[in-house]
This record gives sequence, C-alpha cells and structure tokens, in this order.
Amino acid sequence: MSSDACTIVPLGGCPAAPMQLQADGKACIVGRSAGASIRLDHPSISRQHASFHFQHGRWTITDLGSRHGTQLNGVALEPRQPMPLRGGDRIGLQPWILRFDLGTSSAATVVQASDAALGGTVLVMAPPAQESAAQRQLDLLIKSSVSIYAASTEIELATTVARACVEGSGCERALVVRFLSGDGRLEVIGAFPAGSEGKRPISRTLIRAAMQGKAVRLSEDESFGAAQSIVGTGVNGALCIPIMIDSHVESFLYLDQFEEKTNYDDVSSFIQALGRWTGLALMRLQRVELESRQRELLEELAIARQVQERMMGASTGAQGEVVWSMCSIPGQVVAGDIFGVHQSKTRSGVTVFLGDVSGKGLGPGLLMAAITAHLEAQLSAGVRAEKALYDLSNFVVARATSGQFATFVMIEVDPTERKVNLFDAGHGYYLVVDSNGLRKPIEVDGGVPIGVVEDFLYETTTISLAVGDRVLLFSDGLAEQRDEDGVMLGAQRVADALAGSRTCAEDVVRLSELLKGFAKSLKYADDVTIASVMLAADAPSTTG
Repeated sequence: MSSDACTIVPLGGCPAAPMQLQADGKACIVGRSAGASIRLDHPSISRQHASFHFQHGRWTITDLGSRHGTQLNGVALEPRQPMPLRGGDRIGLQPWILRFDLGTSSAATVVQASDAALGGTVLVMAPPAQESAAQRQLDLLIKSSVSIYAASTEIELATTVARACVEGSGCERALVVRFLSGDGRLEVIGAFPAGSEGKRPISRTLIRAAMQGKAVRLSEDESFGAAQSIVGTGVNGALCIPIMIDSHVESFLYLDQFEEKTNYDDVSSFIQALGRWTGLALMRLQRVELESRQRELLEELAIARQVQERMMGASTGAQGEVVWSMCSIPGQVVAGDIFGVHQSKTRSGVTVFLGDVSGKGLGPGLLMAAITAHLEAQLSAGVRAEKALYDLSNFVVARATSGQFATFVMIEVDPTERKVNLFDAGHGYYLVVDSNGLRKPIEVDGGVPIGVVEDFLYETTTISLAVGDRVLLFSDGLAEQRDEDGVMLGAQRVADALAGSRTCAEDVVRLSELLKGFAKSLKYADDVTIASVMLAADAPSTTG
C-alpha cells in the first residue's frame, strides 16, 4: 500500500466491503450503477452518487449531483464541488456511512465491544407520555450548560457531555463512542470518569440496536437467561442513545452502572434530550471545520486563478499572415488550462499551444506556470516544436507529483509553405474548418499526455491550409460540459456551431455562445479555453 493510498471502510451494516484506493489520479465512483467502483444498491443512492479522487498530494470527495446528497461529517456537500478529505472523515450516503481511512496509525482510544460480555435483551425505549422531572432537569441543564455548545473540539464536547450524563442520571460511567472500522471496533471520543473507558467492555449488541436511531437499554428481567451474564460482569444495566446529525447516526452516548441501579424510565428523557443537544453541538463543530477547509481551498483557487490569468497568452493577435483569437472562461474551480502563442524572431510563423493540467487548485496552477515557462524558454532558444514537446514531457515526468500530467496540443504554423505541423499529447480536441466554417477531415497521430512516459517521441501530423482556413483548438471543458440532463456537449456540436463562420473572432464568439446556451444556468464544471488560428493573405503585420 503506497503512502498516499486510502481505504474506504463501510460502517454499521453497509453492504459494501472495505475498498483500498490507490493514488493513481483515477476517480473512484460510488453509486448504484453496476459500473461503480463502490456499488451501493439502494433507492436513495444515485447511479453515480459521489467520487473519490487523489490529485496533487491530497484526496477529495465530490458529490456528483446526487438526488439525496452526500454528507461529510454530517454536513451536506455542495454538488460537484470537491472537498478535501482527512483521515477519519465520515461520509454519509443515506442510509449508510463510509469512513475515510488513510491507513496511518490512529491516535483514537479503542474500546473493546463484545456480544458475550454483558448479554441481556435489547429493548427499544419509548419516549415518556408526559413531561417528567428529568425533562425539567434537562431544561435547567440546557440553560446552564453553555460549555457544551461552546466546546471547541470534539474531545472537549464529548467529555463535557459524558460528565453531564453521570451527574444527571446517577449512572457510574458515560462514554461517547463511534465506529472506527467495519469489524465493530469503537473509538472513544470522550469518557467520564477519566480512564473509565478501559475498565469494562461495552455491549456491541446494544450499540447495533441503537443504530436504528432509537434509545435502547439492556433488560435485567430474570426471565432471560442472559441476566446472569450481566450480573457476572458486575454491570447492573446499560443505556445507549444514538447521537444524530440530521437523519444519520453519527455516534453513541453509552451509560452503565456497576454497583447501584438506575431507574431508566426516570432518566431516559434527560439522556435522550442531551443526546439531541450533543448532535447539534457536534454538527456545529463539524460545519466550522469544513468551512475552514473550504476557505483554505478557495484561497488556493484564488491564487491559482491569478497565476493562470498572468500566464495566458494574448487574446487576439497577428504576425504576418497568421491571425489568432482566443478566450478563456473560468469554471467552478481553476483547472489548469494553458494557452500561449510564441512568435519566432528568426523565422516566419508562430507556435500555438493549448493544454490542460490534471486536477484543480494551486498545484495544477503552479505546474501550468512551470510548463508555460519551460516551453517558452525552449521555443525562444530556437528549439523546434517536436523537440520542445519531447523535452517538456521529460520535464514534467521529473517534477510532477503522483498522478499529475497534462494533455497538450501544439501547432507550428508555417505561412510560407502554407501548412501546419500538429502535435497531439493526449488532448484530442481540435478541428480544421474552411473559409465558410465547414469542417475539413484530418487524421492525427496522437500520443500520451505529457508527464506520463519518459522519452516519448510525438508524431508530426502535417496539414495543408488554404487562405481562410482555420485551426480550432479547445480544452475539454467545452466538449465535456454537461447540460441539466447530464448530456455532454460533444465535439460534433462544436463543429456544427461553426457552419457559416468566417473569422477567428467569430469562431470564438460562436463557441462561447454555444457553451452558454447549452449549460444554461449550470456552473461550468471545468475551465474552458477556445482558440482559432487562421492563415490570411492580407493580415496585418503587428500583434494585438
């Protein structure tokens, strides 16, 4: 298992098996579809519900526009908005919970759970028909226990709640626990008295019963044979309250006593209400923590956007007979689009390149800047496009993190010979149109994305151009944008939109409008870069 690999651990009756994911840059889909990497067959689960992805040194989870949503630590995720993950995070996909495990050693305290240790019969505890002394006690507790809601960490919150349970119920021990793995191990978040978590095991049977969202207790009815095992351990009774966040069981409030006996009917309202209060306070903590992560991510994206804007080439220009027009449209998050036009000082013509670095955020933004700088340096030194692309791929192989690469297309325009040398590094999105915007067939020998294979030689595809012919280059954010029904825009719609177009500027406007009309109110899932390059006999000789 690599240091960046993770394991997705189903908890509490989820039908899936634990699954180890490798940090190979590929997305792992969770959903109801037969082709999903983690398949959960339930009406509440969408066909493609959520995805896990490792990019630039960290794992993220993205809700894929599911019908019932995805929760991270009890907080609903924004659709199609990646959220960074940390070890121990709990992913809610109604009605199940998955634990995100990085495989590193856990600092959590683990308590043993055993079906045989306590025995007994699990009874579902109905809420009282009328207000009791315990309810009045709870009202007083809520008014005076500001410290519960003001707790700044989960441990502080759980310890405060456990203490309140013991002091208000007469039980001798209280624990706040949650599942740590699919095999039933439990993590102790807080306990009172301190150190009591290791003195006796707790009932796995009771915990499992509470997973249904109801308060439960162990019966001491002598008519049940298990009563002797309860007495044999010195435990006179136990109570378990599920701590809920929205409709999900997040953790458990577990109380027991050894020497004394507690009338559970007298304290059940108090403990259940305290469990609800704990869920609210825990949800607040988790929301604050996720908001902090989101702020960090947005700050990274803002920096990446600045890097991208500064590195993009001129939106319009001309050199001799070569004319170009380009636009860059930001998506929901910065996705590392690259564009540049290099004008040679020693020979006629230009070299135009467009690419897309894998992933989103600051890492891809920095790699984008490094790629642009390296390529410009090579071209400025007189290196031809084919050799420059070869050197660039080796440059990325040597420096990129695991799973990081870039798709790339580059054209070397020769106005004297009226031809274009095209090099494709796993990009695939380009076409040639004539002076009326009609598509002209081309056959391109493509290659792998840059940064994937060392010393890869890219094939040259030579295309002859007539006056008014244009080469269209665009990023996958255009062709792969989906509409409200999940249908991709596709390369054919791109080609059809250009019929009748006669200039580079008109090409760019038409495709921008196509994207806007197709996506409608949806945010663009990816950055979009569109460029049109033309050979025109009467083009001006200055650049724009």
